[in-house]
Order: sequence, then C-alpha cells, then structure tokens
Amino acid sequence: MIGRRERWSYAAGDLGFNFIWQSTEFYLLFFYVRHLGLSPPVASAVFLAGGLVEWIADPLIGVIADRASRHIPLRYWVAVGGPIAAALLAATFSMPPLAGGSTIALVLITYCLLRIAYSVGNIPYGALTARISPLRGDQLALSSVRMQGAATGGLIAASVYVALAGSGAEGEGFGHGALLLAILSVPAFLLAAFGVRERVRPGADAGRPPLSSPTGDAPSARIAFARLLRASPQLRRLLATILVSGTTITVLDKSLLFTFEEFGVARMGVYLALFPPLALLVSAPIWAALGARLGRSPVLVAAVILQTGAIAAALLSSTLYPVLIATAVAIVAGEGASVMLWSLAPEAVSECEALDANGRGYAVQVYALVNLARKSAQVLAPQAIAITLMIPHASVRWATAAIAATAVLVVLAYAPTKR
Repeated sequence: MIGRRERWSYAAGDLGFNFIWQSTEFYLLFFYVRHLGLSPPVASAVFLAGGLVEWIADPLIGVIADRASRHIPLRYWVAVGGPIAAALLAATFSMPPLAGGSTIALVLITYCLLRIAYSVGNIPYGALTARISPLRGDQLALSSVRMQGAATGGLIAASVYVALAGSGAEGEGFGHGALLLAILSVPAFLLAAFGVRERVRPGADAGRPPLSSPTGDAPSARIAFARLLRASPQLRRLLATILVSGTTITVLDKSLLFTFEEFGVARMGVYLALFPPLALLVSAPIWAALGARLGRSPVLVAAVILQTGAIAAALLSSTLYPVLIATAVAIVAGEGASVMLWSLAPEAVSECEALDANGRGYAVQVYALVNLARKSAQVLAPQAIAITLMIPHASVRWATAAIAATAVLVVLAYAPTKR
C-alpha cells in the first residue's frame, strides 16, 4: 500500500494539469468568440485543428515514452511537458483582438503548440497510475486522489477566473487569470515528478513484441495502436465509452456560459463553472467507494444514466432554477463517470501487457489512446455547440441532450466489463 504523501504528490500533477484543462474546457471557446471576435465556426475549427495535431502527436509520444521508459522515467516527462504547457496557456489567453487572418493564424499556432506540450506531460503522467503500484486497490486510490487533485485545480482555476474575468466577457481578466494559473502550476508539476516512485517496471526487450511498434515513426505508431485495439476488447470498450461520455461532459462544461447567457445571466455561468471541480472534490471518494463495493462498470452505467436524465430535465425546463438544479445533478453524475473511467484504464494496461510474450510495457501507449479519446471529445464538443449557436433561437442544451442520449446507448451496449 503506497503512502499518503506519495498519493498526494501524484495528485499534485493533476492539480497543475487542471489549471490548464479547466481554462481550455470552460473558458477558451467563450474567449475566442466573445473577446477575440472569432465566429463560432472558425473558433470550433481551431479546436478541430488541435485535435488533428494530437492524433499525430499523441501516438508518437506514447510509443517513444514506452520504449524509453527503462531509461527515462515517466515522471521526467511531467517535469518537462507541464511547465512548457503552462507557458503556452499564458500565451493563449494573452492575445488581444486582431484583424483578419493574423488573429486566426496566431490563435491556431498557439493552441496547437499548447495541445502538444500538454500531451507530452499529461500522457506519461496518466500512465504513472499503472507504474506506481501493481495493486488494484492502490490504482483505485490513486485514481480517486488524482480526481481530487484535478477537482482542486479546477476549483482554484474557476475561482481565479471569477475574480479576474468580471462578467465573463473581459479578455484582459482571462489573460491575467491564465498567467497566474501558469505560474502556480509549475511547482505542482515538479512535486508530481519528483515525489513518486515507479515500482512497476516493464520487462526486458527480448526481441520484437507482437503488439509493439518496431520504430518510433508515425506509420509504425499507427500500426502498433491498431494491434493494441485488435488484441484488447477491454481497451476498445473503454475508448468507446470515454469518447461518448467525455463528449457529453465536455459539451455540458463548455456550454455553461452560453446556457445561462440564454437566460440573461451570463455571470451565473461563470460562477457555476466553480461547481464541477467542487462536485468532483466532494464526490470522488464517494464514487470510488461505490465502485469498490458495487463494481466499477455498474457504477459507470448508473452515472451515465443519471447524467442523461438530468440533462433531459434541463432541456424540458423553460425557467432558470429548474435548469440550474438539473445541470448541477448532471455535473455530479458526470464526475462519477469520469472517476470510474480513469480507474478502469489500468485494467486495459494489464490486459495488453499480459498478451505480450516479451513483457514490454504498454502503459503510456494505452494512456495515449485514452487521452486521444478524451481529447477527441474535447474536439467534438465545440462543433456541436457551434452548430446550435448558428441555428436561430436554438439552445445549446439541444446538443447536450442529443449527445447524452448517444452516450447511454453506447454504455448500455458496450461498457467496459471489468468490475
């Protein structure tokens, strides 16, 4: 059983990463549209371009980090990638409104670089769950405390933006908030990198394993990932569930400011952005206990169903307070789904490594795929929101409800089966 100090050192990593994630998840689309003046289609295209860059970069990061893991510990990637991503976060929110193509080009380049740097640190960070301890109890505990670190980071980030961003439409406030969060994230990354031990080491490289990439180039990485997906049913189910559930969660998060703007209270959306990290901070231990007692997959299914019901209730409501309550319930249920999904990722690592006769590690490659699924959700969400914003008199709640219904169908038919 790993000690409390090491668990919280690990959680510090997600504290720092969620300063960045919260900023892009809740505020960046609003910043692009309302402050920089980008049209919804152009702003959503920036997120799409960042996702395409990650589809190229993330597999390479996974393959290279796994192949080098016997010589370069995964935590060193956190120490390098995290601070670089922090600097790029500050740059992303520091841009003033510019004219024409100059704005779009600068936004596009900065955002893509931010996504690459985030992946360099965050993918190996996630894989550390499977490397710090081989015990399922430890892995569930790490996933829970990691979620609490993420929640604390999100709560701090949301508080900073509430204090500095005024009504939610002042770009200068967003810039100051991002700079402060970037500075605060650096010591968190260093604590995560140097406060944990990697006890589980991949086996010696005795020839070319059947699931691995022989080289670190992009075509070989794609072949390696295709082999992983063919070989591991658990991984396929996990990725499908993360994609649909993650898209629901992301649309819900990104649309908060737009949803309450519909009711003429945009500032309430800024304040409500405090609730998801607070809900995660409070509920993560409860969801983890339910998962340990009832099984992670059944709790995952229940959380997704609860979330979809709450989203449907928000869509059917036409007054502010019922929408507010239903949205809060949907957020809590979404946090439960996230805790269960991240706790199931080490199972996919174990399944892939058990299939490899030569014992090479697959932790970072599996977590690269998990991150790609989650980031694909982050790419799809702005497209759905942009479509509803372009439809006269349409509510962004329509997009959330449609995606949530899809998530229920996928989870009921294809949820991860490990308990």
